[in-house]
Amino acid sequence: MVAQDPYAVTDMSELPDEAFSPREYRRGDLVTGEIVRIDEEGMVISAGLKTEGIVPPQEMRTLTDEKREQMLPGARVMVIHVNNRGPGGMAVFSYDQAQEKQVWEDLIDLHQKDSELSAKVVQHNKGGLVVDWNGVRGFVPFSQMAPVPKEGRIEHLDARIGEDARFNILELDAQREKLVLTERRIWRQLRNAAKERLLEELQEGQIVQGTVRSMRGFGAFVDLGDAEGLVPISELSWAMVKSPEEVVSIGENLTLKVLRVDRENSKISLSLKRTQPEPWDSVPERYQVGDIVDGTVTRLMDFGAFVKLEDWVEGLVHISELSARRMEHPKEIVYQGQQIKVQILSIDTERKRMSLSYRRVYGL
Repeated sequence: MVAQDPYAVTDMSELPDEAFSPREYRRGDLVTGEIVRIDEEGMVISAGLKTEGIVPPQEMRTLTDEKREQMLPGARVMVIHVNNRGPGGMAVFSYDQAQEKQVWEDLIDLHQKDSELSAKVVQHNKGGLVVDWNGVRGFVPFSQMAPVPKEGRIEHLDARIGEDARFNILELDAQREKLVLTERRIWRQLRNAAKERLLEELQEGQIVQGTVRSMRGFGAFVDLGDAEGLVPISELSWAMVKSPEEVVSIGENLTLKVLRVDRENSKISLSLKRTQPEPWDSVPERYQVGDIVDGTVTRLMDFGAFVKLEDWVEGLVHISELSARRMEHPKEIVYQGQQIKVQILSIDTERKRMSLSYRRVYGL
């Protein structure tokens, strides 16, 4: 119950008859009074005509030194009625309880308006963060926090102590003094805004830095800081690869070239191999038709065997160039991983193909 504020009345004739009698308050009434004096014994206030009350020191512990300096005689203050057992039967009021009640009312208002609030991180525990907002403790579960790195998790949480962070109210129960907060929505909003800025700034052909975060059969996802991009498996290496793990690893930092920026669908396509020299551009400088070279069998297919001459450069030994005799499969002659010598039959730099022969070297 909020008591009528007699200080808001400018004409005495407007006051009801009961206003000229000492006011009786009930426990929990929110009262606006005028400071009569404040000292080490507490704060005496005028709480209406012919009514004085006292706020004892133990009921004004939240009053900071800075705030106390502003509380001069005549200043108005909001308090809550506790009992009528003060000196000489004076009403006893609580400044602390009034502040707490006002804080919870402010929180309710913020919750209803779905507004943000700024709270200070005071500690962390196995469940999440504990924060302080104007003296009220709130809890932020790990599931509602901005992402926490797996490595250095405790150090990251320790570093947040003392931080003023922005939150939304997830759950509020003033009677149970329960306040649960979330920063996930704000984090997503900030990340989306940063991602949109990056998508606008990125240009095709631009060289960027990124860190491999995850891999799938079709490529590697790379964190560019404010957005994530995909390096398709075909853009990881100039050589044929079966999986991204053959070329990159989780956590590896890469220099990449931007292939495409799809702003409509918020997708970024990247290339690792295009930041490196195209091996086939200089193949004619290193290999000539008729050369006999060393190679490693990398794959066996029904139609022949692929042989790697060097990183990025592979050639095909057609099944007919493995042996003059008829066979069902290349595995009858060679096996994967075998070191062999081959003769170069043709080089097609434009299509990045090289024909090789095994039987012409070994006379099969």
